[in-house]
Amino acid sequence: MTDVWGQLEQTIEELSNLSDIKAAAVVRRDGLVITHTLPDGVDPRGGAAMTAAIVGTSEMATVQLGQGRFERAIVESDEGKLLSLGAGEEALLVALVYKDANLGLVLMGMERAAHAVDEILHREGGS
Repeated sequence: MTDVWGQLEQTIEELSNLSDIKAAAVVRRDGLVITHTLPDGVDPRGGAAMTAAIVGTSEMATVQLGQGRFERAIVESDEGKLLSLGAGEEALLVALVYKDANLGLVLMGMERAAHAVDEILHREGGS
């Protein structure tokens, strides 16, 4: 069996191979990068920190506004979308997707990858 780092990299690479995903990353909930497939010219550290802030604020907003438990954040721009969702208690999964992406397919792939990341991190933690 490969090491934890290799397993996380394999998971993110597989997710990035979905046709509608430009790039993906696994980041810690405190905003530090774990692994990514972001293109050159994109600062993974800045992106991870901003994504963690978006998710953290969204989690608080859903509770404060009585909307239940946060599931995912979708940020739309003129060039595509940024999707973020939890990958267990420790990590977040982030994907940059094309503007015309099939969100059903992308979210299904992201949910599978998020579950895999959570499983990998729990095996490493000895839980």
